[in-house]
Amino acid sequence: MGDAAEDVKASGDAEEEKSEEVIDPEPPVIPDVELLVDGFGFMPESMQTDQRRQSTTSKTKQHKDKPEEASDKKSPCASSTNIDIVRRYTWKTKNRMMVQVITYGATITAISVPDRKGVPDDVLAGFDTLEEYFQPRNPYFGATIGRYANIIREATMVVRPSGRMYMLSNNKGHHHYHGGYRGFDKVNWRSYVVGTKVIMSHVSQRFEEGYPGTVMAQVSFEVTCDNTIKMEMKCTTSEPTIINMSSAPYFNLGGHHAGSGAMFEHIFTINADKYTVTDDEGVVTGEKKVVGGTSFDFRVPRMLKVMLPKIPMGGYDINYCVSRGTEQDLAFQARVLHPASGRVLEVYSNQPGMQFYTGNLLPDPDKIVEELPGAGEQEQHAEEEQDSDVSSEVSSVEGEEAEEEGSKGKVSYGYVPLLGKQGTCYKKHGLFCLMPQNFPDAINNKNFPNSVLNPGEEYVHRLQYKFGILLGLGLEFCGQRGGGGGGAGARRATRTYSPNQRADRIHNQHL
Repeated sequence: MGDAAEDVKASGDAEEEKSEEVIDPEPPVIPDVELLVDGFGFMPESMQTDQRRQSTTSKTKQHKDKPEEASDKKSPCASSTNIDIVRRYTWKTKNRMMVQVITYGATITAISVPDRKGVPDDVLAGFDTLEEYFQPRNPYFGATIGRYANIIREATMVVRPSGRMYMLSNNKGHHHYHGGYRGFDKVNWRSYVVGTKVIMSHVSQRFEEGYPGTVMAQVSFEVTCDNTIKMEMKCTTSEPTIINMSSAPYFNLGGHHAGSGAMFEHIFTINADKYTVTDDEGVVTGEKKVVGGTSFDFRVPRMLKVMLPKIPMGGYDINYCVSRGTEQDLAFQARVLHPASGRVLEVYSNQPGMQFYTGNLLPDPDKIVEELPGAGEQEQHAEEEQDSDVSSEVSSVEGEEAEEEGSKGKVSYGYVPLLGKQGTCYKKHGLFCLMPQNFPDAINNKNFPNSVLNPGEEYVHRLQYKFGILLGLGLEFCGQRGGGGGGAGARRATRTYSPNQRADRIHNQHL
C-alpha cells in the first residue's frame, strides 16, 4: 500500500510540474507581403450604362433589360465582380514598399519605396480621387494601355492574310493613339484575388474603337518581397486583330512631387542598340537607326541633365529597339538611378520595344505669353459674344488655354496647372515614363515585329518593375546587399554602380 501511495504522489508531482510549465506564445508572423482591399469610388451612371451595354450586345433587348433592373436593386457590395464599384488593392511588403492599384483602367496609383535612409516616399504620379482620373487632361497616369499602345498612322490598318482594311478612331489628330477615345485605360475591370495576386479581366467587343474581333483581356498584378511589381497581360481574340498592351507609370525617384530639378539628376541606362525614327508628328517612319554617336545612346549610364539639351524636340519621346536573345523571355530593358535618394528602378519585359518619355507635354510654367497692348480692345466685342462653355471647349487638353488676371486686367496663355496627389503640380520634365511595348504602328511596317493576334493564339506580355537601393558599394534588394533575390540583373547593377562616386564621374565625363 505504501509503495502505491508513493507512486500516486510521484505521479501527482509530475502533473503539477507539467501544469506549472509556461509556454511562451509564438511571436506573430509578419508576412512578406500583405494584400488589402477597399473601395476607391463608384463609376458615374453614364459610364456604367456604356459598359453594361457593351457587355450585353449579344443579347436581345428584352433579356438585357431585366438583369439591369435586378442589378440596380442589389447592394453594390453584393458581388465581387460588380463593375459599378472601383476597387483599390494595396500591397505592403516587409521591406516597407507599398503599391496601390485600382480597377478603373487597371491603374497603378501609388508606389512608395524607401530611400537609402529608410524613409519611404511615393515615386509614382497620380491623383487622390477617382473623379480626377476621369478628367481629359489625365496623361494616362499608371494606366493599362490597350488594345494597341502608341500611335497607328492615319488610324488605318490592313490585317493580313485577309487583307481587310479597318478604320480606327482618330483621337490624336489624324492618328490613333493608346487604344482610342475609350481604350483599356477608361473601363472598370472585373477583379478577383488568388493569394497575393490580383487578376483583372475585361471584354473588348468587336469593332470597339474600330478594332476587329472580340478580345478577352486579362491583367495580373503581384508584388514580391524583393520590392518587385510583376505584371502579366494576356489576350485572346475571336478573329484576327492587333494587340499591343502596356502600362504607363510616370516616375520620379526623388518623389512624385520632386519636380524637374530632381528629374534632371536621374541617371539612365537603356539596353538598346537602335531606335525607331519618327517624323515631325511623332509617328514612326519604319526606319531604324543605330544609337551610337547620337543623343539617344544610353547604353552606358548617362545623366539626364547632360543629355536633354541635346534633343531638339524638347525631350525624349522615342521607342527603343531592345537588345535581346532570339529565344529570350524576360530581358533587361532599362535602369534608372537617383543618386540623392539612392533609389534604383530596373525594368524587365518580354517585348521587343520600350518607349522612353520625359514628360515633354506636361504643363510648362515658362510657356506664358501675356496679351500685347491694344490687342484686348480689338477682340473685346468678339469675346463677349462667346459663351463660357464654348471657350472651355476650345481650350486645349495640353494646357494652352487663357487665364484672366483680374488684378492686372491682362490675359496670359499657355499654362494651366495639372494638380495631382497632395496638390502636387506636375510640370514639364518633372516625370519620366518607361513603357515596354511592341513597336509603334507595327501593323503598317513589314520590317517591325508581328502585332497580329489570330484566333487560337494567346498574346502574353510579362513585365517587371524592380526597385532597389544604392548603398555605397552596391544595390540592395530585399534587405541583402548585392541584389539578394534579384538574379543576374541585380548582380549586373552592383557591378555598374559599385564606386561610390559613380554618379559624379559620369556627370564630369559628359561636361
